[in-house]
Amino acid sequence: SQSQSQSQGGSSYVVPQAFRDALACHVYMLFTVMFLTESKEKLGKSLGTTSSSSSSSSGRSKKGGGKSKKNSNSDKSEALAAGSRSACAEAMYAAALAMSAHKSRLWKRSVPDEAVVGLPCRIAYQMLESATGVQAKKASSGDKALRMIAATVDSAPCLLNTVVAALVDLLHTYDHVAPLCAELCTIVREKPSNVLATELLREIGRLDTDGYSDTAAGNKASGIKNVAPFLSELAAVRPKVVLSNISLLLPHLDSEPYVLRSAIINAIGHILVREDRSLVEAREEDKEGGDSGEDGGEEGNSDKEERQMVNMAKTRSSLFDILCDRTHDITSFTRGAALKVLCDLTEKQSLPLDRIMPVTAIAIDRLQDKTVMVRRYAMQLLTTLLENNPFMGMLDPDLYRGKIRELEAYLKDNVPEEILKARDAALEEAKHGDEGSGDGGDGNAEREQQEIESAALAAAIADAEAKQESNEDLSEAESAYLAKVRGLKFSSSALSFIEVFESANDSFQTMLMSSNPSDVTEALRFFVKAKHFGLPCAVTGMKRALALMWSNETSIQDEVLRAFVEVFVSEPGTDGKELLSENQIAQNFLDLAGEATVSELASIEEALGRLVKKEIIPPDVFSILWTMASQAEGQLRASAMLVISMAAGTDPKIVDSAYSLHRLYDAGLGDYTEEHGDWKTARSAACALQRVARAKVDPSSAKYVILDLITERLVAVARGDWCDDSNVEDTNSWFCAAEQAINAIFTISPAPEKVSMEILLGHQQGIFGAQEEPLPSNTAAHSLRLSRFFFVLGHIALKLLIYTEVLSSSVRRANAAKTVKKQESASSGKNKGGDSDGGSKDGSDDEEDDAIEAELGIAAQAEAETERKVAEISENEIVGRGMISLFTPMLLRVAANEEGKYSSPVLMRSATLALCKCMCISKSFCEKHLPLLFSVLAKAPNDDQDLRANIVIALGDLAFRFPNEVEPYTPKIYACLRDKSTRVRNHTMMVLTHLILNDMVKVKGNVCEIALCLQDREPRIRDMARLLFHELSKRTNSPIYNLLPDIVSQLSQLNLKQEVFRDIMLFLLCFIKKDKQNEMLMEKLIQRFPKCTSINQKADLAYCIAQLKVNDKCIKCLNDTFKLYKDALFDEDVLKNFMSVLSKAKKNTKPDTKDALEELEAKFNEHAAAGMENVKASKKAARAKKRAAKRVARKKEWEESDEEELSEVERPETEEMELDEENRPANRKRTPKVADKVGKRRLGRNRPRRGVKS
Repeated sequence: SQSQSQSQGGSSYVVPQAFRDALACHVYMLFTVMFLTESKEKLGKSLGTTSSSSSSSSGRSKKGGGKSKKNSNSDKSEALAAGSRSACAEAMYAAALAMSAHKSRLWKRSVPDEAVVGLPCRIAYQMLESATGVQAKKASSGDKALRMIAATVDSAPCLLNTVVAALVDLLHTYDHVAPLCAELCTIVREKPSNVLATELLREIGRLDTDGYSDTAAGNKASGIKNVAPFLSELAAVRPKVVLSNISLLLPHLDSEPYVLRSAIINAIGHILVREDRSLVEAREEDKEGGDSGEDGGEEGNSDKEERQMVNMAKTRSSLFDILCDRTHDITSFTRGAALKVLCDLTEKQSLPLDRIMPVTAIAIDRLQDKTVMVRRYAMQLLTTLLENNPFMGMLDPDLYRGKIRELEAYLKDNVPEEILKARDAALEEAKHGDEGSGDGGDGNAEREQQEIESAALAAAIADAEAKQESNEDLSEAESAYLAKVRGLKFSSSALSFIEVFESANDSFQTMLMSSNPSDVTEALRFFVKAKHFGLPCAVTGMKRALALMWSNETSIQDEVLRAFVEVFVSEPGTDGKELLSENQIAQNFLDLAGEATVSELASIEEALGRLVKKEIIPPDVFSILWTMASQAEGQLRASAMLVISMAAGTDPKIVDSAYSLHRLYDAGLGDYTEEHGDWKTARSAACALQRVARAKVDPSSAKYVILDLITERLVAVARGDWCDDSNVEDTNSWFCAAEQAINAIFTISPAPEKVSMEILLGHQQGIFGAQEEPLPSNTAAHSLRLSRFFFVLGHIALKLLIYTEVLSSSVRRANAAKTVKKQESASSGKNKGGDSDGGSKDGSDDEEDDAIEAELGIAAQAEAETERKVAEISENEIVGRGMISLFTPMLLRVAANEEGKYSSPVLMRSATLALCKCMCISKSFCEKHLPLLFSVLAKAPNDDQDLRANIVIALGDLAFRFPNEVEPYTPKIYACLRDKSTRVRNHTMMVLTHLILNDMVKVKGNVCEIALCLQDREPRIRDMARLLFHELSKRTNSPIYNLLPDIVSQLSQLNLKQEVFRDIMLFLLCFIKKDKQNEMLMEKLIQRFPKCTSINQKADLAYCIAQLKVNDKCIKCLNDTFKLYKDALFDEDVLKNFMSVLSKAKKNTKPDTKDALEELEAKFNEHAAAGMENVKASKKAARAKKRAAKRVARKKEWEESDEEELSEVERPETEEMELDEENRPANRKRTPKVADKVGKRRLGRNRPRRGVKS
């Protein structure tokens, strides 16, 4: 009968119920086994063991057994358990596939039994819970679990909601499930649509994100954090599915969880990459199939495809808008995610051309972000934009400007005829209009002509583009014109791209000087790329970056050195593995050194020295530099010699040989230098000579001979024999060369003091004439010669002091070496023992002598004597009794310039500098002439800022050497912080910073001057003042806390603007962090209220109190000292600050002090209201008093006028006058007008008062 029914029913055959029951029993049994296995595995993980190990341990034999036997049993049991898990998973997967493939035969109408079909999914969920990694996924058969769920979803749509709910629950609970769910969405059937992915996205769109940041919603927050990665994972594998359901996710961009916003941003990035590829593929297909098909159906399909492409472009534009908007998200993680996505799109060539400029502007703007992560991503985005720019390799703006001028000229000369006629007509009309308007319109006419030509050019460009869009057949000339139009647009876009980067140079420099190593590293990498592309900002950036060679961070130093190698030594993009040619490396070094400042040269020398030490620079580079130093001219010659001297600082062998010294003599100090007065080359040669060891007197040595010749040339340089007395700039250039020449003499000469005397005598003869033929007494000395003489005099005096100290150190080292040698010989004698009686006797005598010397302290006394002699030489010999002392009276006279005879600025600077150097040598000389030095500082001309700056720097050196002598003049040094010159203030701030941090100058009493520098108009001075206070705050004795009362007191007396005072105090009060300091400072500030003379001072004190941290003791202090400040509470600003103190206290206070706070707040409000009434009453009384005074004055004036009028009326008429009849006056009487006025006044005085009954 079954066979008959099969033959009759065919494919509609359904198995009997018994078969279905048997299948259900087997599936249930398998499910139970797997459920128990997974439960044991989960329990074992929670206990730190595995189910296999526990089972093996329970099944071990109770009889002894060795350790190896136990391990082997454990391994076998673990393998058996893993095999059983895998077999069960295979069986369940086979059951799921069978139920999926034969559902029409297993169940009537293909409606499966949900209880049976859902069993594979139920066990699959448990298996996925254990798939925390690659190994765990393999062990738990995670792939099979995913396929079970996929098979169930495909075969039983009725279980879709159950599966989705279970997966969403897994996503909320476990952080490793997101990629598994994304993988599952790729396994299920996707036609007609991926139902599972759509439902999961719909569920995520319905997530409730309210209260995400609430501490009570911790599970919700962690659940959303686990769900968010699913979006980016799914978008990476199925971007079209996410794009079709993006409307479900976009509302979450306004939700609170930043992880969800960031995940959506990452998903949009994956979508844009995929859509860009799809768009490119569609365009390629259009090009391939553009010539095929001519019927209407194909035209309809092309229109449909074109509309799809337009819609796709609109969608991409909208998604890019969302990305750009999210770069200003409230959360830094989302801002960083948006920038990172833009960086990935740029790297994968998926950023549209019209988005390059806006994205670049966004990245530059985000360099000002307060979060390090966002700044790092912004810098990486800029670097990626530079690497993937759509323009040519080099981004030199001059090149593109030249191309634009050339193309514009071509386009203007080849304008189409109709546009040319219209342009000529417009120019002719403008010309006639100008002639009719008269003279005075030349500027307007020229501007109008330029506007007409620009309009004609724009019209020609628009016409060419219109012809291109209309697909017309263009002639050869029109095609060439269109090509030039494209070239013009391309060059203009490139120039705009370059100008965007150039305008952001300040932001790049700020990143480079950031205190965060990440900012510095990214900025360095950007400047390396910018240098390879030829951006002008890279040159200044790399020079600024070299200053980071002195950073305290080793990582930053290494990064700077790596950038230096990539830019100047190695091939671009090779990470320093492939070097440039030797000529190119030498040329790079010459270009770098030729345009560098003094500070940059020091950084270059440090970097170059490290490269020489690591032997990265090929030796042939220095051969090329020697050749250029010998054959080149001008700046190139000096730069080559300078680079050689820099490298010799690390490897003296470069110059410390007879052959190298001879080349240095010819190249740096030879005839070329003398003929051309090339002081830069002479200075570089002298710097190189300072790397050479001191010569030993040996006439037979070639090195000694050449050094003797070099010393003669150095003497000529120091004497200024090649100087032009008519050229001030020549003397200014000579100063640096002479300084280094004297330094080189004291380095290589065996008797530098004799050579120095020769130099001084040469200057004396040049100024005053030889001893045999002196100049006439009325001959005036040349100011430039005198300037050179004073400069050499001061520098030789200073070098003699250094030379004396070097000799003293040599003597001490020699004595120490002699003592060590004697001890070694004594110890060796003891070890050998006495071979003879005489030897033992001599050894015992030496030991006795050493013991006596040590006992009497003869060695220490000798060392002390040596130090005393050195101090005697430096104090009395150099500037006291030596040759230099012969010229100090003249030096003092010129420096004082009491009669104003010496008007040369160069002479005054040189004399003052020499005086300062001499003062650094002798304490008595310094103490004697300090008043003179400060007098010169006070009388210095306002336009001579160099003189004042030099004196300030010298005072810093004097304070280091003789602090007690300079200490009385400390206020005068602080006064230089108020100098009009920014340079002088900057130098003063720098000197005081070093003196204060080294405890050479007392800061108390003058700290107000430094506090005012926090608001200086020069950024460098402000930054240095901030640095000083920041360094002071690190000290353990809390100097800022001790200085604050003094600062408040002095600033209050200066009548500063309220904003200036408060900005200063806001910065300083940030360093008060200890509770005890806050309490004591609050008490001190409150104690100052009665001493304030104005309400503004009280308001400033209240502002300072409001910036302090508040605790219970501070509230108690406010309550106890209430009477001191209650009279000031009527002021709105004072009350506001005290109320802010209470509001801060309420946030951190204990419940016990809540009543005290409320009571204090009530007292504040009460006294503020009472004080305000008192103020109003006082103002009203003052106004009434003023009106009463006016009434009294007016009454007195009326009485005086009445008395005068009465005296005139009652004048006696007894005088008899003999006058003519016409001129005889009548008897004087009051006129009616006067009588009426007097009557009214009397009536007013007799009028009863208001409110009084008459």
